[in-house]
Amino acid sequence: MINIISGLRGVKINGKHNKEFGIAMESASIGFPAKKKIKETVPFMNGYYDFSTIGSNGEIMYEEREVDITFGIPAHSKEELQYMYSKILEWCVDIPKSQIIFDSMPDYYFEGEVTDSSTIEETMTYGKLQLKFICEPFKKSVSYVGECLWDPFNFEEDYMEDSSFFISGTGTVGIHNPGRSVRPIINCSANATMTHNGKTYNLVRGDNNIYGLYFTNGFNQMIINTNGTISFKFRKETL
Repeated sequence: MINIISGLRGVKINGKHNKEFGIAMESASIGFPAKKKIKETVPFMNGYYDFSTIGSNGEIMYEEREVDITFGIPAHSKEELQYMYSKILEWCVDIPKSQIIFDSMPDYYFEGEVTDSSTIEETMTYGKLQLKFICEPFKKSVSYVGECLWDPFNFEEDYMEDSSFFISGTGTVGIHNPGRSVRPIINCSANATMTHNGKTYNLVRGDNNIYGLYFTNGFNQMIINTNGTISFKFRKETL
């Protein structure tokens, strides 16, 4: 199933808007990611065993999604058209991963890379360049959760809450994650220990990005022992 974006104004890719190149975004579509399914059946059994959420704490896993963007490129000559193709490919293709922010969806970005299945069409000195991005399944919020930015704030889904705490001794703090499970970056002004979901982690001064530590959707409570400031940084991820 494909979501066609209507009322298009443009797109920013890797920090640059299509208007900076004097080109128009003629169309764009966002594919829905397929669920990752792991099924097994045995003889003399009705149906199947579904192991899709084993190892993911019950969360559904998804495949990559496709984002297609078609640019209209006006030019005065064939030579200028070829020059513009080269500039656009440098902008969108010659990079390991691109961040894509649509004007119609300014609070989120998609992250992915262009595949080799992109196409070019020419009519005289007008060109159409279709780029196919293979992206991560979830779009991510431009701002970090807890940042006090009014423009991207959604009163129905987002929360105003502290993401930085001063603790002297032992304290209990809570963080609400409005999206999918994410691995936060935890910054400490001093060494600390943190207990979350029955597991205790040793945190060092500076940034900590701990493998296996995730904030699940909803309220996450931590018991922290330190003498200083601890802050949590992560983006909202959603379909």
